[in-house]
Amino acid sequence: MMNHFFLQLIAEKKVRRQIKVLQKIYDAKFPITVDEIAEDLDISKRTLSRDIKDIEHSFPEQEVLELNTVYGYSIDHSHYVDDLIARISEESPLLLIVNGVFQEEFKSIDEWADELFISTSTLHRYLTYLKKLLKEFKLYLSLTPIAFLGDEVNIRHFFFNFFYSMNDISTLSHPTESEYEFHIKVLAEYDGITKRSNYSQYRRGMYWLMVVNTRIKQGHFVKINPELKKIQKQMETYQVLVQVVESLLPIMVVDDLPEDEMVYIDLLTLDIFVYLEDRVTSGFHSKAEMDAVDDFLAKAFQVLGIDAIEASDLRIFISYFRNQILLSKLTPLFQKNVYEVNQFIKNGHKVLFYKWVDLLQNDSIKQIANIEYVEDVAVNLTMFTHCMAYNKHFKSRERHILFTFDGPNAYLNYLATLVEKFNIKNVRITLLTNYHVTNELVKERQVDVVVCNYKDDNEILDCEVYKAERVPTENDWEQIRNIIFMDEII
Repeated sequence: MMNHFFLQLIAEKKVRRQIKVLQKIYDAKFPITVDEIAEDLDISKRTLSRDIKDIEHSFPEQEVLELNTVYGYSIDHSHYVDDLIARISEESPLLLIVNGVFQEEFKSIDEWADELFISTSTLHRYLTYLKKLLKEFKLYLSLTPIAFLGDEVNIRHFFFNFFYSMNDISTLSHPTESEYEFHIKVLAEYDGITKRSNYSQYRRGMYWLMVVNTRIKQGHFVKINPELKKIQKQMETYQVLVQVVESLLPIMVVDDLPEDEMVYIDLLTLDIFVYLEDRVTSGFHSKAEMDAVDDFLAKAFQVLGIDAIEASDLRIFISYFRNQILLSKLTPLFQKNVYEVNQFIKNGHKVLFYKWVDLLQNDSIKQIANIEYVEDVAVNLTMFTHCMAYNKHFKSRERHILFTFDGPNAYLNYLATLVEKFNIKNVRITLLTNYHVTNELVKERQVDVVVCNYKDDNEILDCEVYKAERVPTENDWEQIRNIIFMDEII
């Protein structure tokens, strides 16, 4: 899936388009014609032909695009896509500028333009893309010299997202060997003091360490609300962190770590925490905050039709909400998800997602938890709910997938044969041609997924719906399989 964050920093429209063309050909998984590509990407065939020639010229030593004059273009190896993106990232003006600002290269627009071999007017135009992206992180762009302005917690959040997102496609600023070694020492020390294994995301933690380490070394420190700091210093996790820092002080970048930084790092562990049934964590909250979380979840589960919930599942929901409340006191940006995750869940679990959005929009929890990014939080709740439903219900009953196809008589007979071959363990399959699919029918027959090859906007079904091509492709069958195993059950 294309990296949305990366594309936002590619100012050249032609380059963005060529990346999409290459990705489109690769994702097709079967030869795709110029007509199909042009129609899907809404570009002219002449423009597309030029783009394809440019792509081929980017790899003079290899034949990237295999052309069959009957069927179209195809790409057999994903590394061609990765190689092109890597080459672009090494030359992208905005990526180089962001990395330069992170390394504190204080340069004016004219100096950057000279270094990048572009005109100042072109650079000004490119910087509008960066301004737009910075605004999403509550930051502003200074031009004299080029720098990022805003709260330190938001600046760190931007740099973290930048380098974390670019990790797989760029050689710009990766964690150093010494930072890897320091991270290992921190985890070992932490586990040694607590006498238990930590549950954190290693790679995510590494990039937070790189960003925080660099900003502290440069003399940029966070400021924590005094009341939040007073409360957090009483937490066991903070006391453990103090001991870890004291033991590792000889190899740290500063002689003394300010209390505000200690509190920030302690809270930051909530962002890299992995939620498991038997292992949840949460900081200190007021009674009003805890009651609001409990009341909201009770109401939500009732609306969602969840009669009973295991204590371990409930702990995950409560812990997630409480942690969001704490992290949002630093910055609501902690609520944000990766764009690709949001799109996948919103499209793949639409019914459940919009139920969570509606619940969040119309409850006091939105204000109490300072939920600024409702859709992102709803995506997380959708994923937690799906995991809970999967564990509870998937093995207790068959999944039911309903195929409702339209077409000439012989064609329907042919599709019926394809459906019969589409056999998956623990899945019941029904082909329906003589009824209009309604919510009443879905409920009566306990349908989990409806697959159709026509458009019908007469009724929004309370289950997952997948619209296949009139002639279902291999990609359609693959997507249907994915939905069966990734769809919410409730």
